[in-house]
Amino acid sequence: MLGQFFSSFNREKGSGRTILGIDIGSYWIKVMEFRLTGTGPEIKGLAKKELPLELRKAGRDPEAVAELIKECLAEGNISARDVVVMVSGPQVFIRRITMPPMPPEELDEVIPYEASKQVSFSVEQLEVDYTIVGEKEVKGVINQDILLVAAHKDVVEQQKSIISAAGLRTVAVTVAPMVLWKSFQLSKKAYKEKVIALLDIGYERATISLLNNGILEFTRTVNLGGNEVTGSLMTEPLVTEEGSPRTLTYNEAENIKREYGLPPSTATGATAKEGVLLNQIPRLMSPFLERLLSEIRTSFDFYMSEFQIPKVEKIIMSGGGAGLKGLKEFLVEDLGIEVELADPFQSADFAGRISKDDFMDITTAFTMPLGLAAWEKGDMSFLRMKKKAAKKKLGLIKPLLAPSGVAVILILIFYWSVSTHLTSSSAELDMKTKELTRLNPLSAATKALSAKKRMLQAEMNSFPMDLVRGSMDPAGILEALRLCSPDNTRLEGINVFEQEGKRFVMVKGTAFSLDERGPALSNFMAALKDSPLFDDVRMVSVAEEESYTTDGLRFTLSCQYNYIGG
Repeated sequence: MLGQFFSSFNREKGSGRTILGIDIGSYWIKVMEFRLTGTGPEIKGLAKKELPLELRKAGRDPEAVAELIKECLAEGNISARDVVVMVSGPQVFIRRITMPPMPPEELDEVIPYEASKQVSFSVEQLEVDYTIVGEKEVKGVINQDILLVAAHKDVVEQQKSIISAAGLRTVAVTVAPMVLWKSFQLSKKAYKEKVIALLDIGYERATISLLNNGILEFTRTVNLGGNEVTGSLMTEPLVTEEGSPRTLTYNEAENIKREYGLPPSTATGATAKEGVLLNQIPRLMSPFLERLLSEIRTSFDFYMSEFQIPKVEKIIMSGGGAGLKGLKEFLVEDLGIEVELADPFQSADFAGRISKDDFMDITTAFTMPLGLAAWEKGDMSFLRMKKKAAKKKLGLIKPLLAPSGVAVILILIFYWSVSTHLTSSSAELDMKTKELTRLNPLSAATKALSAKKRMLQAEMNSFPMDLVRGSMDPAGILEALRLCSPDNTRLEGINVFEQEGKRFVMVKGTAFSLDERGPALSNFMAALKDSPLFDDVRMVSVAEEESYTTDGLRFTLSCQYNYIGG
């Protein structure tokens, strides 16, 4: 279960490692210096800085943001240099998938390809990590239930560049739901409720996560945040106590939001210091509140239906938006669920130079920095898989697609095609080898060409003729696969079968690294995905192939074939 994800926390107590959790949001930069001691977690430093208007947008200057981080470090008297940050937004994806049982090192190799299928980016554009959350039975086979996290490389690199510009070192890059859950895990409070929702409301986005017996089972992020509340107060002129209309500036709207929040019904006739009547505020905030309720209800309904959960018993709110006065009471009344404000400080002691009392008014806003600063080796991070060895032996993955019907093996036709290519290539190599030998018998090129010839000859000698079964007209499939297949890929067999009225193709082969045109297997899968003739391209199995002079990967792929004809 996902609980093992944080199992190292208790084992590491007393390690003394100090981490900086830096939440680079759309409105605030929040920094927490955190250390695990023999008696538990300790907060050594806190600081936050408001981002100027020009830095609250995409494509902001990393150097300018880095300068604000430096100011936070100075003001908080913070000395640690190892940083954990997170990414969010439309280029970050979290998915629940199922995969056949396999060792972690094999999952590390396969997951990036599965991730690219789930999102609109290629393998080369993605940073990926995952964790196993349990098991799921699929057609009688027990598969792994996996929480997959993916982000575009540019988003991850932007955060790393900011941290680097601040003179710090990025040790991990994670995502908001994992950070929220980490913070929850650190809580000393014993929750009696079985199903708890974590609701974090930031400046631009809200994250809704659902825990069942402390285990994260569902999460989603929506574009809804505190900026929408501020904007709602500026949508139309407000009536002043003198009865004249007045349009608020951004700063005035922000100040009213922070000071008065959602005024109670008893505020009739009360006036804000900006001179406008407070009884107008609930009406203007209504679109935000109704949308928030809708997103919460939709998430809860889906979760309860998918996981057969009778109800969500409690909501724990965090983030800057959670501090909106009156919001907690509003949610309780409309949802009929207990709502509690997060208190990340309850789980930790404070170092002597800072006081908890100094930060009580912004407690909920530091939930994310705490979860970041409490990160440990083994927790989810987009940098984790980069540190793995480049090559690892992969075992066979159980097929993801169970074929039904009659499988048609097209080896014979491929043998003709491949053997023709190999024969001509071999003749060409013979000629070039003789010429190079005449010019320089000891040249490295001669040896390389000779090795390639041996490999090609081995392919011809070992081609599995005994696998030929049946016959059919394979022209369409054969030509389509030929056009998609890179030169440094050997196709060894194709199974064509029908399932539920659809035609599928299972392709087996070996991808070699004979040149510098990129990874052959990745290129092959990308070409299949781009072809209008193939859909739902999946990697079924992959294993390192060491029986040839040139290293390769033996693979099995499946895809749906958009068959035209009788």
